[in-house]
Amino acid sequence: MSLRVKTKANNKLDENLEPTSPTSEYFLTEVATLYVLCIFELEIPIDSSSIYAFFNDAFLESYPRFSCIPIEDKQRRRNVWKKVEVNVEDHIKFSKFPEHLSPENYSDHFDDYISKIATSQLPKDKPLWEVHTFNYPTKNNAAATLIVKFHHAVGDGTSLMGVVFSCFKRVDDPTLPLTFPSTTRTSSSKGHELHDFKATLMKVINIVPKFLCSMLYNIYDFGQTLRVLLVEDDRTPIRSGITNMALPYSAKICSVTLSLTDVRRIKSLLKVTVNDVVIGIISFATRLYIQDADQGGRLNNARLTASMAVNMRSIKRFASPEEMRKENTWGNKFSIIEMPLPTLGKDDIRNPLNFVINTNKILNRKKRNVGAIYLTALTLDAIRIFGGFKAATRTFEKSWKNSTVAITNMIGPVDHISVGNHPIKGFYFVPTGLNLSLTVSVLSYMENLRLGLVVENGFIDHQRLVTCVETAYQKILQAANASAKSK
Repeated sequence: MSLRVKTKANNKLDENLEPTSPTSEYFLTEVATLYVLCIFELEIPIDSSSIYAFFNDAFLESYPRFSCIPIEDKQRRRNVWKKVEVNVEDHIKFSKFPEHLSPENYSDHFDDYISKIATSQLPKDKPLWEVHTFNYPTKNNAAATLIVKFHHAVGDGTSLMGVVFSCFKRVDDPTLPLTFPSTTRTSSSKGHELHDFKATLMKVINIVPKFLCSMLYNIYDFGQTLRVLLVEDDRTPIRSGITNMALPYSAKICSVTLSLTDVRRIKSLLKVTVNDVVIGIISFATRLYIQDADQGGRLNNARLTASMAVNMRSIKRFASPEEMRKENTWGNKFSIIEMPLPTLGKDDIRNPLNFVINTNKILNRKKRNVGAIYLTALTLDAIRIFGGFKAATRTFEKSWKNSTVAITNMIGPVDHISVGNHPIKGFYFVPTGLNLSLTVSVLSYMENLRLGLVVENGFIDHQRLVTCVETAYQKILQAANASAKSK
């Protein structure tokens, strides 16, 4: 007898239908269909009744859009969200594989299984999410794996993770809220300067040149965005350019775990941010991969660009769904910035800290001069108004498809957490549907940083890429420790 579980949601009247946001409209066109996969490695086997109960209760109640489908409103000439009745059984899939295999064999099955999930389409006649269960042990010591797939039109990573975290419970005490790393920076005291007339006068004098410099950098950064829209990065062993051809795309998903303690040590020694360290590691790893495949060194100076997703909310910390609804920050509130990846010179092999330091300089400048981000958003709005959603989507799509790598990151909880009474050993997320040769996501959890890698299957050797990431991480850590000892 199959288990049938239904929610109590009722259909809304047409006049109460909620219009989709412009960015959600981009993702609902056939030009760019993007998804977010959350992969949870569990410490115990999956209990189906607990999983059904979790998604029927805590999950569906966390945000109304999980009970909605997009439908076309011809009067408004756009899609709207319509409330529907949800049967969670239609959204939860249980995989079946041979019994009594080794964790290594099950890991191979899992790799193939998640690759199929990454490239499959979600039907739009049901709410845009689904769950896949892999109730077998894998070689990373997980007893089972739970995969939750969201359509990007529902919301961006910050929105979706806000829902996920609001549903989960702490293992040590389920009644306590989840805690997250602090992103607050301690600013040095400058009280004495407020009473220093000369210092105040110099600040006033410096306003004009700083303003002009900021304007020039904003124009320069906006020019970088236009360059990426018009000109592709060089073809390299890390970028095939196949996304511009009418060929099928096959994805391979893997991950790398880094010690958050070590990353924080590098951060403190170099006086940069955790994000600078991670981007520096990714930059160094891509250059190492290219160098390994390009023995002649012809591609050491190849043009590589990272397209990075930026949270555009006023609230930068973790926010619950209730807070996001109150502040009107739910949905797709992000933009893209382009960062040229440093070239690989002989000195960089001996001193890989240059990758972190250069990353810090570039990102600091972009943080101070955010005008280019808003110019890009205004450009997309203008294209949407005069050319329609498909034209805007094609422009939006080029901002990453002409790049070498897409990067997105999220801050996760420091607590040991559980989903539906299943303790989580580790987890990560990946955006899929970009059809790039390489996409990297970064998520912290407890004392680890997890890098999720989506690579073009058959073009990038994912095992060699994982080795390059681990090598880059170790070399940067060793160089940071050696630099600290020499001081």
